[in-house]
Amino acid sequence: MVICIVALVVLSILSIFSARYRTPAKEAFRCVFRMIQFKPCDVYLETKIKNKVTSKLMFAPSLARFFYKYFKPLSWLFTAAFFVSLGYSAYGIYNLIVYGSCMPGSACILTSIGVCIIDLERYIVYALLAILVIALIYFLVKRNKNSF
Repeated sequence: MVICIVALVVLSILSIFSARYRTPAKEAFRCVFRMIQFKPCDVYLETKIKNKVTSKLMFAPSLARFFYKYFKPLSWLFTAAFFVSLGYSAYGIYNLIVYGSCMPGSACILTSIGVCIIDLERYIVYALLAILVIALIYFLVKRNKNSF
């Protein structure tokens, strides 16, 4: 049910610009509202997301199987990364407004247009890419073991 939180934030923003995302945004809102009340999510939004992403990954059955099997930990990982990135972005914007740079005492890469790139966000992206590369290597090794 943790993916419902991220879905609520993302789909709420998307539903402002497109009517296509309004129904899923309402489902995400109902799911999060029921989660706050400590009730089970009755709209099965998480199952819909899990099935849709798994069907998109069916070009690599082992990857789809891995995603389907470990959906809960992966959703926790991406939810945590989402909120950490959101927090560091807010911190960077605060520093940009107050100090005029990303980090106090350092120069911001794109200060002329007000966009600030924070080093910690870059490390989070590197960590997620490393996890994906490790998963890819795992599947390649597993496929090579099965072929012998």
